[in-house]
Amino acid sequence: MSDTQRTDEAKWETAPATIVVSVYFAQTLERENAALREQLKDCSAAFDRQQEMLDRNAEQLASKQARIDALMFEHCPIEMSLEQIARWKKHQIIKEEGK
Repeated sequence: MSDTQRTDEAKWETAPATIVVSVYFAQTLERENAALREQLKDCSAAFDRQQEMLDRNAEQLASKQARIDALMFEHCPIEMSLEQIARWKKHQIIKEEGK
């Protein structure tokens, strides 16, 4: 047997252990990757819920501010700032006749 053949055989004798370790690390990384993907899904879902809540709160706040502006315009328009009057005008809807 030549030295080259012995070297090749030695490589193959140690290869299985290397392959086993490589497979183990690959499987470990796949599990960790899957766990991280699940965490990302959970975080993404939580972010979406928070964004929906913020959107609802912004709509409620705008609605309440419009009501305040309307009441002020009706009962004490002189006390309204130019900013409040501009905001009130911006939210007025022109109704068509018959509707």
